[in-house]
Amino acid sequence: MGSKRTTLRERASKGIAGSNSKYGYLKVLSDFAGKGDGPGEACDRIINRVGEKLFLPGVVLDEASAVARTLLSSNKCRRRVTLAALSAFSLVTACKLEGVVSVSVREIISAHAALGKRVNSSSFIQLALESPIKIQARRPEEYITRVLARLSWDKRLSERLRSEGASQSSYFNALREAARGLISEVGPGGLSGRRPSALAAAAIYSAEVALAANESRGKRLTQRLLAQCGDAAEYTIREQCASIFTPVAISLMARNQQALPPAA
Repeated sequence: MGSKRTTLRERASKGIAGSNSKYGYLKVLSDFAGKGDGPGEACDRIINRVGEKLFLPGVVLDEASAVARTLLSSNKCRRRVTLAALSAFSLVTACKLEGVVSVSVREIISAHAALGKRVNSSSFIQLALESPIKIQARRPEEYITRVLARLSWDKRLSERLRSEGASQSSYFNALREAARGLISEVGPGGLSGRRPSALAAAAIYSAEVALAANESRGKRLTQRLLAQCGDAAEYTIREQCASIFTPVAISLMARNQQALPPAA
């Protein structure tokens, strides 16, 4: 039913006709209804509320509930783990199992905080280490589409493309292919131990630098903008571009230029 904080208008509401309950009380009723239920039911309610807030598909919520119940029945969770941490970890795991990259771990934790559910970091890490459900790490290629989707919401970029007479779809397709090419050239060995969403954002920025040089135009993207779209710090994008992707982009450009026939 939303956040437990009520507005002045809500506090002045008379609630349901014929009832003595105020709207402010009814608004938090879902947090306390069925308090005698087991932890599985309580965790399910948190999962469903967070899922509605983030517009997650029903299959992810069902998967998260199954993950939470598996963890609750497992002997791995020996120490006390908060239901908020269990809910957050189950949603993160379900998103990875179902291939959903539209939301990040940070967004899931923020959604819990908006509902008054604090996710304890130590409990979250404990669940990640002791969970019997093992999933493979995501590849940065899977996050390229998500970063580009967020870029498409930037008004300044859209206005610049329109003023230059450039097609947004063609530009994003060129960025996608160039970024995938850079990641493929580096290989998994040079990308291990880093967040895939940040790697995708850094690859897109280096791809933009290479495209701008190849097309003799100014850069349309900034490291700050890519950091926001990739849920990363700006210095992370700068460091990964300088140490990983920019040298590869320069090498690819030199290789392509050598492959071109000499000018007449």
